[in-house]
Amino acid sequence: MSDFVKKQLEEIWQKTLTLIADSGFFDPSVFHTWIKDSELYDIDDDFATIVVPYQINKTVIKDSLTFIQQKLSAVLEREIAAQVFSRDEIDRISLSSLAKTRNAIVFENKIKPEYTFENFIIGKSNREAQAAALSCCYYPGKFNNPLFIYGNSGLGKTHLLHAIGNYIRTNQPQAQVLYIYSEDFVTLLIESMKNKTVEEVKEKIAAVDYLLIDDIQRLTQSASQEIFFNLYNKLISDHKQIVITSDIHPNELRGIENRLISRFSSGLSVTIAAPEFETAKAILSKKIEGREDEVMIDDAVLDFLALKFSSDVRKLEGTLNELFFKAILYNPERIDLTFAKEIFREDPIMQRESSELSVKQIKKCVCDYYGLTKHQIESKSRTKNISTARQIAMYLCRKHLELPYVKIGLEFGGRDHSTALSSCEKMSKLLKENEVLHQAFLQIERKLGIG
Repeated sequence: MSDFVKKQLEEIWQKTLTLIADSGFFDPSVFHTWIKDSELYDIDDDFATIVVPYQINKTVIKDSLTFIQQKLSAVLEREIAAQVFSRDEIDRISLSSLAKTRNAIVFENKIKPEYTFENFIIGKSNREAQAAALSCCYYPGKFNNPLFIYGNSGLGKTHLLHAIGNYIRTNQPQAQVLYIYSEDFVTLLIESMKNKTVEEVKEKIAAVDYLLIDDIQRLTQSASQEIFFNLYNKLISDHKQIVITSDIHPNELRGIENRLISRFSSGLSVTIAAPEFETAKAILSKKIEGREDEVMIDDAVLDFLALKFSSDVRKLEGTLNELFFKAILYNPERIDLTFAKEIFREDPIMQRESSELSVKQIKKCVCDYYGLTKHQIESKSRTKNISTARQIAMYLCRKHLELPYVKIGLEFGGRDHSTALSSCEKMSKLLKENEVLHQAFLQIERKLGIG
């Protein structure tokens, strides 16, 4: 236990909560429901323990722990990491044993058995990522090392990490696999530095055959990066396989040392984009597989959901579950298109960042819709889903901003004006011929408030 008395901890946390509330990071209702009732239990060196009433509060806070750590660090005027426990957990575990418990939790098997290669739906948007992940199982440490999988949240990156882990555990049971979330990795390293057990932890990690690290963009603590850099070099030199996921391309990472970014880029970087219509529908069909007798749902409903919610696989699956729940609640004879449209009315128009539409807003809206990054839409990539999104964004800039083709070309990776002209003409033609693409275009316009 630290030398901080309860009153000091209360004052520090109250200042932190004020900063969090004033930042606008959380919706006021979310803050008052899930954040406000937390307390600062202890500060030991550069490590804080936060306690919340229930497990659901813990889940909400853990999802935003990096932001909360930043605010607490600002109050204390030094960098600090944090861990979160529910009141029940604190009552069961004495603080003196927390370090040992944390380490055991981090190193325990966290591979989720439900995520496999067999139930990963493959489409144009994720085929390369799936093939690269599978190749790591066949040829570990040889060709794609590290494998860096990037793309927006909810598109299947974590599924592939667990699929690798499950494949190895089934086919190579003697191999050691460690799946770890980057913030848990930081917590582990900070605790080991505090307890002078860094070498022990490093040896344990260096012994694994597969290191699967999720959301590397959160590895922003400088001391942790130094240790990770040394571990990374050791694993690579020993031909151990490293697989990393991130929301963004390695070159877009912020707060990560350049030498690490350089090493991430030295392997294979593949993206996962939002699923195209066919893949989204296949995902929905997989979800209702074996339930056809109990779920009477029209095929047109699956088309509707696949078209409307394909930008996020989690949201896609969540909307199907919501639809089933509403069907149980309202008991229609069958789930038809009329019922589905009533349940999922049009999303509100996207709030603009300013009163005038801009190229930046168009790029952001198109990227969000297709699950891409700004780097991808401006890149030289000719992958179909990326080139289609790029052409739509260019066409929107021409149609609604009336930008000259020279300007459009410059805004999208310094392309020639003839390329911008060709892209706009091609999209104009495709929108007349392809109804699915036309509907996607109309949805983007509505989200921009121009449809």
